[in-house]
Amino acid sequence: MSEPTANFTDPHDAPTWQGPPRAGATGAISLDNEPLRFGDYELLHEVARGGMGVVYRARQRTLNRIVALKMILAGRLAAEEDITRFRTEAEAAARLQHPHIVAVHEVGEIEGQHYFSMDFIEGTSLAQKLLESGPLPGRIAARYVRLIARAVHHAHKQDILHRDLKPSNILIDAEDEPHITDFGLAKRLGGDSTQTRTGVVLGTPSYMAPEQAAGKSHELGPACDIYGLGAVLYELITGRPPFRAETPLNTVMQVIDRDPPPPRLLNPNIDHDLETICLKCLEKDPRQRYSTAEALADDLQRYLNGETISARSFNVLDRLARTLVRSHQDVAFHTWSTMVLIFAAIIFVTYVTVYLLIRLDQPRWVITSARMGQFVFIGFVFWKNRRSRLLPTSPAERELWTIWIGYLAAYFFSQVTVRALVSHGLIIKGPDAPHRWEELIHYPISAIASGLAFFIMGSNYWGKLYAIGLSFWVLAALMPWHLEWAPLAFGALWSAVLLALGLHLRTLSQEGERDKVASMSSMPTAEKPNDPQKKDAVP
Repeated sequence: MSEPTANFTDPHDAPTWQGPPRAGATGAISLDNEPLRFGDYELLHEVARGGMGVVYRARQRTLNRIVALKMILAGRLAAEEDITRFRTEAEAAARLQHPHIVAVHEVGEIEGQHYFSMDFIEGTSLAQKLLESGPLPGRIAARYVRLIARAVHHAHKQDILHRDLKPSNILIDAEDEPHITDFGLAKRLGGDSTQTRTGVVLGTPSYMAPEQAAGKSHELGPACDIYGLGAVLYELITGRPPFRAETPLNTVMQVIDRDPPPPRLLNPNIDHDLETICLKCLEKDPRQRYSTAEALADDLQRYLNGETISARSFNVLDRLARTLVRSHQDVAFHTWSTMVLIFAAIIFVTYVTVYLLIRLDQPRWVITSARMGQFVFIGFVFWKNRRSRLLPTSPAERELWTIWIGYLAAYFFSQVTVRALVSHGLIIKGPDAPHRWEELIHYPISAIASGLAFFIMGSNYWGKLYAIGLSFWVLAALMPWHLEWAPLAFGALWSAVLLALGLHLRTLSQEGERDKVASMSSMPTAEKPNDPQKKDAVP
């Protein structure tokens, strides 16, 4: 048997909460060359070991059968938290009787050493199978996941989430049948969890759902395991998980922010329908995944039967819509909502004023002062809002600063350049030019620069910024037809954009407050005040 949390071929395969044993924690039993008696069991040899547990091939003497015996690695020195997790795994698996879930026979404790016995699976794990043979043929992969999905649906009907589905936790027996094991991160649906609090990330980064990666434990439901099944299917047909970065934390960020590469991009031989099923499981929004693991299994059965699957593939319009609603680093700025709304008011008043000054034929210095005044007011509001944090404090803020410092430089230099071209007679007034055209001619250029800045932000902040950037470019193209309205149109669009951004950030802030309330309500009372994150969690 291969115990799923042992002998990892890749560091990303290990659950994030599993670390090296504590100093002095030598609870694993040394067998040397002879079997060792442990209660009713003879320990024959060690078959696997992970960060928290060790598994032995053992013979149960009274029933004369071979079993797998799992113990806490730290033995009598195990912390209460480790014991709780160990018993959670044993009790969760013991409640489940399914041909594709490794059955638990006995749970107990002998002289302070906690253990449980389970079926011994003669075979290998899916992880080892992938390591030896590479990506599997589509139909074989679909069959494995179909059977696993049926088992997961059975667990869900018993109100149990697995939360750590991955190839190394799926064992393949001698009859080529898959079996789910390692319920160490299992959670009761609808029940309180003292080991999993909101904001604490437990699981294996490459296979966890976005809501799990974000630490939103109160939002986890069956869709979490459906994502895990999709991640397993993805790796079976491509040879790699959907996300894998240099560090677990970077992998978590990819899971939250990015879409996985289409499987057919990595393996052109994958059937289009199988890719569609896989990507539906990996949707960021849990509501867009299969409603149940059984629905996934049914769709895989249709695929295997050559029937029409229920999942719909994405066309160009679908992908465009998904891109526009995508939200990434904008959540880092949710506290900026009021400040951005004030910016919108300042800009609107400024450009209405500039428009009126031009129409009233005021001197250039008055018009220029009005334009510069907006930056003074914006700078003051920014200072009042940030105070001691004027400089960027995160990668997201540094990237935003880079974009807008570049925009401001482009704005000022475009004005200087246009004035120089006009003063040297390189740009001359046409017969249809409006009054004070020299004060208006730079607006199309400023609109192009604004569009470029927002379009760049669309990739890493909010997908709708792509459309906003495009709207500025369209405005730039229309301005020459009625240049006299350029200040008003430019200011109105800027104000509308900042109003939309401010309201969007306010929505994110309100969602954050709701998550905080849910986090507090899901914690045990004793843990609520300033409860530090546990050392085995990824913040």
